[in-house]
Amino acid sequence: MPRGRGAAGRVRRGPLGLAASAAVAALVLAVSTLPGPALAAPSAAPSTPSTGAPPSATPAIPGPGPAASSRAVPAEGDLAGGQLGDRVGRARDYLRRHMSALRIPGLAYAVVHGDRVVDQGAWGVDGDGAPLTVETPFVLGSVSKSFTALAVMQLVEAGQVELDAPVRRYVPWFRLADESAAARITVRQLLIQTSGLPQVAALGLTDRYDNTPGALARSVRDLAAVRPTAEPGATHQYSDANYQILGVLVEEVTGQTYAEYLRRNVLDPLRMTRSAATEAEARAIGGIPAGHRYYLGRPRRFDPPFDGSGISDGFLAASPADLTHYLIAQLNGGRYGDRQVLSAAGVAQLHAGQVATGGTGRYALGWRDDVLSGLGDRVVWHAGATANFFGHLLVLPDSELAVVVLANSYSLALDGPLVAAGFNVARILRGGSPVAAEADPTFTWVLGGLLAVLALLLALVAWSLVRAVRLVAVVWGRRAGAAPPRGRTATGTLAWVAGCAALALGTGWGLPALWDGAGLAQVLLFAPDLGHAAIAVVLGAALLGLVRLGLGGYLMVATRPKAGGAVSG
Repeated sequence: MPRGRGAAGRVRRGPLGLAASAAVAALVLAVSTLPGPALAAPSAAPSTPSTGAPPSATPAIPGPGPAASSRAVPAEGDLAGGQLGDRVGRARDYLRRHMSALRIPGLAYAVVHGDRVVDQGAWGVDGDGAPLTVETPFVLGSVSKSFTALAVMQLVEAGQVELDAPVRRYVPWFRLADESAAARITVRQLLIQTSGLPQVAALGLTDRYDNTPGALARSVRDLAAVRPTAEPGATHQYSDANYQILGVLVEEVTGQTYAEYLRRNVLDPLRMTRSAATEAEARAIGGIPAGHRYYLGRPRRFDPPFDGSGISDGFLAASPADLTHYLIAQLNGGRYGDRQVLSAAGVAQLHAGQVATGGTGRYALGWRDDVLSGLGDRVVWHAGATANFFGHLLVLPDSELAVVVLANSYSLALDGPLVAAGFNVARILRGGSPVAAEADPTFTWVLGGLLAVLALLLALVAWSLVRAVRLVAVVWGRRAGAAPPRGRTATGTLAWVAGCAALALGTGWGLPALWDGAGLAQVLLFAPDLGHAAIAVVLGAALLGLVRLGLGGYLMVATRPKAGGAVSG
């Protein structure tokens, strides 16, 4: 899932989990075969949650403002009297409203024009309550991919890598379940996400939080069990695996770890001193402050370990101030100060879209190349997210403007509004107006549906226990009436157990699989409230199934005919 997988391109929108719906229908059918009050079938469950580029819709979720301890960091540069200065002020006001509306605990931003920072600031607090500053590091999510692409392009310009060469020329041990595909995938196809590899979250190949030596290479070796879902070069198909492989390619070509190469050839030349590519570097800068996940619509502190196995595709950390250095290099032909990290032609190649992603967008080398809707300006951008951070970088080459927006919270439901914020800042800077983006209501519907099913299950458990007591009293002659026929008891019990098993399977496996093949573990990581509700439904279905199985088994034994033809009991 979202490194955005979050943002803009990680989770696929699809139909409602048919397995879960069929399971509920089976449960209701089971109820209808037995004596007792009739139960109405629950309403149809919602469609699958998704994430993607910001939709143009209605306003974002309302909510309380930022923490009272929030503070701004003074801007660099004299903006007095300038048109850009006025627009920056409006952009700043917009971001404050955005932060309040989405209940973001901490937000940072920066605006770059040419080779200077014209404004930057940080508001709110981290997960431990400390005030944010522009020197506070954030985990960047899939924004990290642009750094990996830069590292690969450095090797291309040094003559050590060819873009259209098979990746096996550089990583001879690279294997997939389809050997033919593994032999044909090229470096360029990895960069522009056309290798044919699927998203690999459900296979446990992302979010491993592994900081032991060789962690990145182990993730790539584990791809040997993965079968591509498209022919190499046939179509754009976003997968973190592509950039994991590129990270290993850097290691194999240079003889350094990916983090070492990045530090020496990208981060240090750009004077990104508040960035981290390893757990040790994170400790050296005081650690990465805790971020937040949303639970029932409210941000909650979440502080997982650093993930050295995910640096090349989603877990690089950097401060807002450091990212302004990176953006200055993007705007100035690869130069920051007196250091050149890539040629101007190389930067242009990084930014140039090469494969269509839908609409006007094209995927470039670790970047997305698109047009800013409503204004027509070219915008080169990438967004990304982990479970507890969100990041968005935008470059407007024709205007010599660049924007960074970072948040220390993330929710799949809020992916659209989060991504929209960066675009809206760019629109304001170019004299336009913000375009509202709506939170995805699917997540609320799914959560409400799961809670409704859970309530139904608990009601059925209570009803079944009451019925069990009454039937036991009938069998023992303490209550008037007759026990149900054995055939009906057997049929009803099997229907109840089958319905409960189908509901548990559909909720615990079928529903999470709709998130681009993710499993329950990924749902628990990125949407813990949904994950917990799903687990509760699975346990409720299991409990109901056991109660009905126990009751049915008892009735079958208690009403078994005796040798003389009488019923036992």
